[in-house]
Amino acid sequence: MNEFSPDQPQPIEKREKKDFLQYWRILVRHKLSILGLAFISVLVTTLVVYNMTPIYRSTATIMIQPDSPKILSIQDIYNAERVGGEGFLQTQIQVLKSREIAERVAKKLGLEKSSLFIPARQSTMFWDKWFSASAMKPVPESEKFKIIVARLEGGLSISTVQNSGQIIKISFDSSDRDLAASIPNAYAEAYIESDLEAKVQMMQKANAWLIQRLGDLKKKLDASEQALQAYRVQANIVDTKGIALNGAGKQLDEISSNLIAARQRLAEAQVVYYQVENLEGQPLPAYESIPAVLRNTLYIQAKEAESKAEQKVAELRQRYGSMHPRMIAAQSDLRIAENNLKVQIAAVVGAIKKDYEMAKANEIAAEQAQGQVRSDIQNMSRKEFQLNVLQRDVDGNRQLYDLFMNRAKEMNVGANLQSTIARVIDPSIPADRPFKPDKKKIIGMSLVIGLALGIALSFLFEYLNNTLKNREDVEEKVGMNTLGVIHMLGAKSSDDAKRMFLDHPNSEFSESVRSIRTGVLLSSLDEPHKVVMVTSSLPQEGKSTLSVNLAFAVGQMKKVLLLEADLRRPSIADILHDDPSMPGLLEYLVGTAGLDQCIHKTESGNVSLIPCGKLLTNPLELISSRRFGEMLEKLSAMFEMVVIDSPPVVSVSDSLVLSRHASAVIYVVRADETPYQMVRSGIRRLRDVDAPLLGVVLNCADLKAEEGYGAYGYRYGYGSSSA
Repeated sequence: MNEFSPDQPQPIEKREKKDFLQYWRILVRHKLSILGLAFISVLVTTLVVYNMTPIYRSTATIMIQPDSPKILSIQDIYNAERVGGEGFLQTQIQVLKSREIAERVAKKLGLEKSSLFIPARQSTMFWDKWFSASAMKPVPESEKFKIIVARLEGGLSISTVQNSGQIIKISFDSSDRDLAASIPNAYAEAYIESDLEAKVQMMQKANAWLIQRLGDLKKKLDASEQALQAYRVQANIVDTKGIALNGAGKQLDEISSNLIAARQRLAEAQVVYYQVENLEGQPLPAYESIPAVLRNTLYIQAKEAESKAEQKVAELRQRYGSMHPRMIAAQSDLRIAENNLKVQIAAVVGAIKKDYEMAKANEIAAEQAQGQVRSDIQNMSRKEFQLNVLQRDVDGNRQLYDLFMNRAKEMNVGANLQSTIARVIDPSIPADRPFKPDKKKIIGMSLVIGLALGIALSFLFEYLNNTLKNREDVEEKVGMNTLGVIHMLGAKSSDDAKRMFLDHPNSEFSESVRSIRTGVLLSSLDEPHKVVMVTSSLPQEGKSTLSVNLAFAVGQMKKVLLLEADLRRPSIADILHDDPSMPGLLEYLVGTAGLDQCIHKTESGNVSLIPCGKLLTNPLELISSRRFGEMLEKLSAMFEMVVIDSPPVVSVSDSLVLSRHASAVIYVVRADETPYQMVRSGIRRLRDVDAPLLGVVLNCADLKAEEGYGAYGYRYGYGSSSA
């Protein structure tokens, strides 16, 4: 049995191919809905488009001239932007779109008299125009220009020519082609006139402001110069341009260098001094371990003299006695040399202490000199800083005064030399054909949107549908192979489906049952299935119908017993038109009838039946008994196959007990009705008890939908299902 899990990874190529085929099948299944929605979308769009008012567009082209001759640089005062570039061009576009330009155009063209811009009446409430024409009232004069400006802004479009940097196109859309041509020209003229008027007004205001400002600047300049001079006199400062401060700085550098040298000498003397201090109170020969003593020239000479005297005494001692005159003289010289050495050591030690005291005094003097120089420099820096502040104040006031004076002169010279900001290079003319609507484009877009919406809805419906429709769904959502598919029958023959194999052996239904029979027989060639159980998730899924028809299909080849084990809702006796009171399974299990009495012949010689028998309140105990298992062993020996019609798995636990005695379990699922979550739950319950699941039979599948599934779709030529 070739089963797989839905979570089992599959090769990428196979998965992509499967996804593509699945998407294609969804589209084929819903093709009529998709095409119908697209047709409706195109039809409605066509009706709307052909009833729309044609709109004409005319365009005027102007060239912005930011590089026109300029005498004034007044932008520093007004922040007027007269520079080129994309930023400047976008600024001018916003000016063209302003309310002030729109009002100029409205007045210039007299648009308050045009019915396209001002309706004769307006509604008092938004619903009045739909229900009561008498509720409409005339438009007040105060609202007319607001409406005109709003409609001008709605029909206006302004754009730049790519890579030009100076060209602007002004377009207007209107149902009146002549009005659409006149408004762009009026916008260009109003824009140029507005700019000229703004320049004149700005120049007049600037001139008046400059004259007033010059008087204030003159007073401020005089006050700052007087303050500078007064501070020089008060602080007794000569304009030395920083010479004194520079000299003090050099002096501070020299003193700092001397202080560093003094500290270095003090550190060196301090090391030697501490060595002497550590030997304080010890005999003089102990000081010979100090490196400064060892390096002293007088000490070295005295040490050499002592060594020579000792050597001489040692030589004479070998030749003379201690009382020999030469020996006495040599020893006297040795004592003199030793005393001289001690004197030299004491002198070196004293010199070390004096050097330390002198180095310490030099450091203190250098620090005091440095502090004094720093104090002097700080005083000079404060005076210099204050002087610089006053000097900068004077220089700034003078520069500002000179700047304003020059601007005032330039203003007087260039007041009459203003150039226009733009010129019209291509005036607008009436259009020959409507600009919109583009009927073909809109209809084409509606077709695309209708198809896209239909496809999206198809996938949405498929996503929301949690039932199983075909083999692909069974394998992907349930994780089991499909043993067979039984197509949905027509309304006239659906009542005969329970006996279809007997009454209509050449129907498509019967052929589907034969395919299921073949799958059951071929699934175990070495050890044929002796006990085949048929179950489902819920009632009314067709498990009893499949059990009956499968038993008669296998009965054409083998000796078969049909066992009705659905003891809660039996139906096989009604299907086969047998007497429901005849003894059956329950009578045998309770011991009121023998096995031979419970086995009944059917219309087919190879098919026998054990019906349910009389109903009991708790049949699960009987099915779980040892007697039931022994009965199945006897029946397996008597028949080549036993087909068990069992209760639904999800509803009761009877099938879980019955599956322990089965060698194959067939799971019936009603297509487009049973949720796949319910099917997975039932299969999981069977797998928990190690039931030998053989496969899923998809019942009542849509034949048309099944035909769209590639290799799975087929129709046999046996005639109609009711044949």
